[in-house]
Amino acid sequence: MADWLLKHAQPNLSDPVRYANSVAHWIEFFADERRAGRLTGPPTVADINTALVQRFQAWRIAAGVSPHTASRDTAALRQPLNWAWKNNMIASAPFVPDIKDKPGPKELVYTVDQIAALLDAARAEPDREHIAMLVMIALSTHGRMQAILELTTDQIQGNLIYFNAPGRKQTKKRRSIVPIAPTLAPWLEDLPDGKVIQWKKPKRSAATGKIEYELLPAGSVKKSFEKCLLAAGISAVETDDDGEPVWLPPRQKLGETAWRPKLVGLGSPNTLRHTISTELHRRGVPEAQIDTAAGHSGDSTNKRHYRHLRPDYLEDFIEAVEDLWSEVGKLTTAHLRYQRDTKVVDMGAARTKRKPKNG
Repeated sequence: MADWLLKHAQPNLSDPVRYANSVAHWIEFFADERRAGRLTGPPTVADINTALVQRFQAWRIAAGVSPHTASRDTAALRQPLNWAWKNNMIASAPFVPDIKDKPGPKELVYTVDQIAALLDAARAEPDREHIAMLVMIALSTHGRMQAILELTTDQIQGNLIYFNAPGRKQTKKRRSIVPIAPTLAPWLEDLPDGKVIQWKKPKRSAATGKIEYELLPAGSVKKSFEKCLLAAGISAVETDDDGEPVWLPPRQKLGETAWRPKLVGLGSPNTLRHTISTELHRRGVPEAQIDTAAGHSGDSTNKRHYRHLRPDYLEDFIEAVEDLWSEVGKLTTAHLRYQRDTKVVDMGAARTKRKPKNG
């Protein structure tokens, strides 16, 4: 568990301190188990079984924590064991069950006000502009987040986005073909070849001392998205296992003198997919169109292959998307790359058409 914290959790996980706290609870629990005579010495991998894990979970619940916290504490045993097995440190990893009857997570969606604030925050700084592009595509297409991050300019053909890259085999998580909504269209014009989501990495010029920006394909957007959430005020105070606020020391460089509560962003890039699904349902878009845009399988193979060629393909879907952007437009203009005739959708007029070679 110590090796996992130092070599995996600390460099890779967003909040390793929470897992360190969970490991501390396990250490305390193991000590209790030894005092009760259920463990005869320091715990070994062979001691881990369902009964022991369930005793730990009941022990944590008795301490007044929520089932979600007890579940996260349980993961602080499961993950080190799986990590150790994958790294050939142990011969096998025992099964570590999750807590029973844990309530499912409530699906978070952003309001129109929050969408507007998120876009404003994203367009406020050059190194966050790629988040604005991400938000625009996600809320205009219902595309899967990984498909959006992997989207390249050769997948934009005429007035369609082919989320399944040329030569890529479709999987169970289907990637759809979606018409380009009028409000999204200007954002997809004049893009440099390559990845559509590109990050402006700031760096100080050795010659001038000024901040310059290097354009790079965006990999993970988790940290940038979190910054936008915090800047937009879409956040909450982080609490510890006892429900108490987590406090951070004053930042001397900013002239702060008082401690401040630690804020965490609400949601993630995937919340955008939940949001647009909710908005489409709210506007009465036919379920078949929502499923088609989302990449959910349905209908015959021929229909899936050729229905995007019909002039009215996802017509209600696009109308609902534009209605959403109209609502956002009452609060901000950040969703508009620039003012233009939004009836013009055909991207072929703005960029060289490439023949789609989708698998």
